Amino acid sequence: MNNEIQTIFTNFAVDGVEIPVAFMRYTGKKTTYITYMEIQDDTSFSADDDLQAYVCYYDFDIYSKGNYLNIIESVKEILKANGWRWQPSMTSQDLYEDDTGYYHKTLCFAKIKEENNG
Repeated sequence: MNNEIQTIFTNFAVDGVEIPVAFMRYTGKKTTYITYMEIQDDTSFSADDDLQAYVCYYDFDIYSKGNYLNIIESVKEILKANGWRWQPSMTSQDLYEDDTGYYHKTLCFAKIKEENNG
């Protein structure tokens, strides 16, 4: 799934500004960026006592020194267009981190992944 996410977000830009997207930690210098990580797999689809497919849940954390509302909408659009489903009940409230000066929002998305059972 990580390779798929990296492909989806290759050259990701909002309002003409490229936004880096990194797995778990961003170590660059930009003040607006997105990190992502897997948070849960849910074994939901079985047949004949064998796993057929499961749901992967990922958090996408948006960090910005300014207004990030348009970034949130762009992330939702690109992920939905690639078969991911937004999970509003697992999404954070709007946050501001006093120690870093960053606005922060975590969006949760899920996607069904088929198990290769031979």
